[in-house]
Formats: sequence, C-alpha cells, structure tokens
Amino acid sequence: MTSGDESISEIQQFFKGTNVFITGATGFIGHVLVEKILRSCFVNKVYLLVRSKKNKDPQTRLREMFSSPLFTRLWEEQPDFIEKVLLITGDCVEPNLGLSAADEEFMVANMDIVIHCAATINLNGPLKHTSFINVRSTKDLLLIARRMHRLKSFVYVSTAFSNPNQPIIEEIIYDCHIQGDALINMVENMSDSVLNSITPELLGTWPNTYTLSKCVAENIVKQYGQNMPICITRPCIVTFTDKEPITGWANTMKSVPGLCIGLGLGAIHVVYLDPKIRVVLIPADNVSNMIITAAHHASKTRSKPIIPVFNFVPNNSAPLLTYGQGLKYIMDNMSKNQLYSDKQLWKPNVVVARSKVSFSILFFIYHYLPAYFIDCCLWITGNKMRATKIYKKVKVMMNEMIYFSTTDFNFDDRHLKALISSQSDQDKQLFNLDITNMRWDKYFLNSSYGIKKYILKDSEDPTVGQKRYQKIMVAYYMLSAIIYGCLLYLSYLLLKMVFPIN
Repeated sequence: MTSGDESISEIQQFFKGTNVFITGATGFIGHVLVEKILRSCFVNKVYLLVRSKKNKDPQTRLREMFSSPLFTRLWEEQPDFIEKVLLITGDCVEPNLGLSAADEEFMVANMDIVIHCAATINLNGPLKHTSFINVRSTKDLLLIARRMHRLKSFVYVSTAFSNPNQPIIEEIIYDCHIQGDALINMVENMSDSVLNSITPELLGTWPNTYTLSKCVAENIVKQYGQNMPICITRPCIVTFTDKEPITGWANTMKSVPGLCIGLGLGAIHVVYLDPKIRVVLIPADNVSNMIITAAHHASKTRSKPIIPVFNFVPNNSAPLLTYGQGLKYIMDNMSKNQLYSDKQLWKPNVVVARSKVSFSILFFIYHYLPAYFIDCCLWITGNKMRATKIYKKVKVMMNEMIYFSTTDFNFDDRHLKALISSQSDQDKQLFNLDITNMRWDKYFLNSSYGIKKYILKDSEDPTVGQKRYQKIMVAYYMLSAIIYGCLLYLSYLLLKMVFPIN
C-alpha cells in the first residue's frame, strides 16, 4: 500500500500524518482498532493510554499486545510500525485519567484525533468503579480535548444498549434521570456500602450499572462536547473478527465468545434464552472500521449543533440470526466438522431453559452436581478444589446475559446507513461497514476455528482433539451406562415394593 496522495482514499487522507490518542487499546475492540489504524491510515504517531495490571507494567502489556497473532500481518507488511506507537501511562479509574501534568500538556499541544474506547464491561460492577471508568474519565478527557490546539476529531465509543429501556433505540442522546456531574460527585463522596445499598434505586429502568453508566456518559458528551468535532458510536455485542486482519480472532472469554467456548468444550450444557430472539452482534473488524469512518465524519462541519450518533447493529441490514440459529451453528460445527479441542472437557450438548426457575434447577443438575463431585475427587487427592468456583463465575456470566438473550431490541440505524453511503467507493473497500451479505453459518464456522487457534491454542494436528474426544465419549457412555443402570435398578426396587412377589 502506498501513501502517495494520488492513490489514498478520503479517510486515509484525513488520518495521514496525524497524532492519534486512544484509550482502551489493550481491550478487545482496542486491539483490532489499533491494528487497523496502524496498517491502513498512514498516521504519524499513535499514543496509547495504558495502565499497570496484574503486576505487569504498561511496557510489558504493550509488548504482549503486539505479540498477538492479530498483529502478524502488520509485522509482515510494515515491520517498522512499532516506531509509530508511543505509550502514555495512565488509568481511567483515576481522576484526570491518572495523567501526569507533563503528559497532559503534551496531549493538549500535539493530538489531532482522540478515540475514547476505554470502559469496564462488567455489567453489574460496583457503581463507584463503573462510574469512575465509564463516566468520570469521559468528562476528564473531554475537558482535556477542549484545550487541544490541533483537535480534528473526537470519537466516544458507547454501546447500542445505553438505552435498552426504549421501545425503539434511536440514534439520539436520550436524557437520563441522573446528571453526569451529580453521579460523579456522588461516587466520589459516598462510601461503597451506601452506594451499593442505593444502586437498585438509582438504576431505575436500566438493567445494570454498565448500561446506566453509558447513558450517563453520553449525556456528559452532550454537555461537554458542544461545538467540538465529536460523535458517538454505538456498537452492539462485539464478537470474533470476520475478515481483517485474520478471521475468527478474539481475546475475550466473556459474553457471546465465552458462551461459544463453553458450549464447544462441553463445559456449558444449560442456557436460558429465547431461541426466537434476534442476536445483536457485530464482528470486531467491522466495528473498528465504523469507529475510523466516524472519526472522519466527526471532523466535517455540521449545519446543526446536534452530536451525531451511530447505532451499529445487524437488525435492519444483515440476514436474520436468532439465538436458536446461533446455538445450532455452534453445535453443528462441532459434530459435522469434528472441531474437537485438545482441551475438550465433555460431550457438547445443550438444553435450553425457558424460565429462570427451570434454568436454576437445570444448572444445578448439569453443572453444580458434577462440579461438587470433581471437587471432592480433587480434595481427596490433595489438589486444590476449583470446579465449583469456576461454575459460580459461569453462572454469574450467564445471569448477566439473560436480559440480552430474552429481549428483542429494536434499533433505528438511519445515521449509520447514511454514514456508509457517505463513504467513497475506495473507503467502502478499505473500511467496510456493509454487513448485508453476512453469511452467519460461515462466520460461526470461522469463529470456531479461531477459538481453537487463538484462544485455546490447540495443536494444528486435528487428530489430537479428535482422539481426546474419542476418550471422552468412552467415558461418557460408561458413565451413562452406570447412571441408567442405577436408575433401572431403583425402578426395579420400587416396582418390587409396589407389586410384591409372593
């Protein structure tokens, strides 16, 4: 790819030679976004806000990030790209993003584009922690950006579920019953215990602290982003990459990717969902392209002071995908293509619960009972008990997903469609947002291969997983024979008691 002005696209021309500041770069969306910007946008420098985490300093985390297979293509095509990447140490949970005075002034003097991706996606996280990251950091970054001498564009990455209580979620900033400054003042001055006790009342009609915090943050953007070159992007559930730079990549085990992994490994056997409900998901590479395109759009002069909002959802454009179809694709991929993992735990099968009561009962039978048995065996052999603890986390994750897997959301995406129409033919190829021809069956198949390769890191030899699966099936049939044998014997004893033989 050449950076000559005569051959680059309109969006590439916008980004060419700019300094881009990105928060949330080490997250799932952030990984894909940073790779795409470095590979396709001819920027001068990319500055990433990174904090220390799990005893790893920011430099170590950055090295690990760029060692991911996601960046293989970039290393091959532009091996000197790393010279464009610079680190700014900070933490969105801290006031003013934890920036030093020198770093803040450097940003004010040198940044051209700001993309605020950072967020905690713990759906039911403590209100204080969630508000610090999702709300206060947004305000603080906006105040810094307002002082930037060279600012061309500011993109706030929200979520399509920031207003899930609306019958039709339009591309507007909805008013919230809590003002951003009031919430920030509240979480800064109240104790955790008091905040936790009043959180249910503060949520109102929002299902969790995550969605509420995103709605409040959008109002912060509306309040402090006036007269700025700014926009809000609202991706829905972000999942495995579809095409770029590699197919089927993800680095998260939460939400839909986590569910796919659990089902495939035979670790999850019970789900609570409505099979007829539409799945609201978008591949990560399309999301990164949307953010980049929106950044370009935000730089354009607007006739009205309304901040543009873009809902990126599949409901009105991509072929229909229901939760029932998604489950079928996952299970079919396992059996038809024999995509068994080296780390296979049990035979993949799934039961769909239709109520919370049946879900709790079935989860106990299919998950907790085996976990108790495994932990007993581990305790007897002197090993650390962990199965029950793992399934408690699985239960929490699945409980958080219930709201989204049993609610049929309706979205307006006219602004997003207009954004796609505004792209030049060249940009439509380079920064593809069009999902009208999405093949969900093929997408789930590629995602299954991606899980094996990038998350589970299975052997490239498929027979390894297949042999493990054969051993599991022997154990499965033996256990089934024992269980059914015991049931038959119990039935025989009961019949003998009811109908005694003289």
